[in-house]
Amino acid sequence: MVGDTGMNVEVRNKQTAAEQAASDQFAAVSGSLPGTDAVAATRAAAIRRFTEAGLPHRRIEEWKYTDLRGALRELPAPAVASDTPIGPDTLGEIDAWRIVIVDGGEPRLPDGLAGQGITVERLSEVLAAGVLEAEWPEGTPSAMLDLNTAFVASGVTLRVPEGVHVDKPIHIACVTTVPDAASIYLRNSVEVGAGGSVTVAETFEGPDGIAYVVNTATRVTVARDAQATWVKVQRDGNKAVHMATLASDVGQGGRLTLAPYTTGAALSRNQFAIAFAGEHAEANLAGVHLLCDRQLGDTTLFVDHALPHGTSKELFKSVLDDEARGVFQGKIIVRQDAQKVDGRMMTQSLMLSERAEADNKPELEIYADNVQCGHGATSGRIDEDLLFYLRARGIPELAAKALLIEAFVGEAVTAIGNEAIGEALSELTHEWVSRHSHQEPGS
Repeated sequence: MVGDTGMNVEVRNKQTAAEQAASDQFAAVSGSLPGTDAVAATRAAAIRRFTEAGLPHRRIEEWKYTDLRGALRELPAPAVASDTPIGPDTLGEIDAWRIVIVDGGEPRLPDGLAGQGITVERLSEVLAAGVLEAEWPEGTPSAMLDLNTAFVASGVTLRVPEGVHVDKPIHIACVTTVPDAASIYLRNSVEVGAGGSVTVAETFEGPDGIAYVVNTATRVTVARDAQATWVKVQRDGNKAVHMATLASDVGQGGRLTLAPYTTGAALSRNQFAIAFAGEHAEANLAGVHLLCDRQLGDTTLFVDHALPHGTSKELFKSVLDDEARGVFQGKIIVRQDAQKVDGRMMTQSLMLSERAEADNKPELEIYADNVQCGHGATSGRIDEDLLFYLRARGIPELAAKALLIEAFVGEAVTAIGNEAIGEALSELTHEWVSRHSHQEPGS
């Protein structure tokens, strides 16, 4: 028997190759990253936090379904900016103000956007002014956000003045064209002044067969009586890793709609945090996962009701084929002063294969006594009665399955409230279903 020596031995996990690569890469490029001395200090603090914490793993509750430490074996070096011409992309030819970011380079801004009264700044300009946000609200801090803070050099800040209604969507097209593995770091910000409104669509796409990494962070600020719709379409290549953080504050009487739509990347995680900064505010999340092969898509949500009369509604739809895994973790906190809050959360999964997996973890923490809150989670196969109904009316089996899958997803797409974007996403859904509806449910 070994006696007590009176010594406390702290056991630390050895750094992985990816974690060591982050430290080495920062040491190599930190001197060339844009920003003032204050920005450099913020970056250095972030990489220290990342080094101390390491990549997230299953022993961290919020990451129990997504072992990033085990999955991300290597961290590629930051990408070299490209001037590759970019044609029509994920959203096709919709009428929008289109900002293009290729391989993490300087954003290409459209002519005429400033004429809308909007202030548009490249992130490099913001960094030159000494601004790099390091304080993020509860529900967003993570090692991946620290990594973004340390390396980010590209993105845009959009400011919509009080009372201004932007006449058409703003499309931020983030395109990866790298021939070899690389890391792309982006940070975008949307601020909508009192009584203003804007719709922003952020899209991501890139080549198959290349293990690149996208790490993006976004802030959406909605002032009093303002409206903001933020749509994210993630169609990265089949070997990519996509990590995203979004935080939003919604002011008094403001309305926020978040619509993440995910079909790409081998592994992806969207982490959202919504804070209510005023009474009678409203936030809606309508999300979609369309996953196949061995894809893992993780959406983790934190909603903070700190003030009375707030409304939050979350509807998340997953269609899972082959050995895909869909993860939804949603947590709503209703604090003591947040009386007469209405918070509802629903996640639904359609399983096209017996080998697919849906992990749902809805949570409510309620400290107020006059609220209406609820959550639910369902998963199942295609409804055989509905399938029989369609076939009995002469619709072939495969076409009938496709109709049911598209209708299942369509409820979330319709919630976006923009017809042009909704039609583009419906077309993407039809394209995905056409490739996968040939398989029998449970095959």
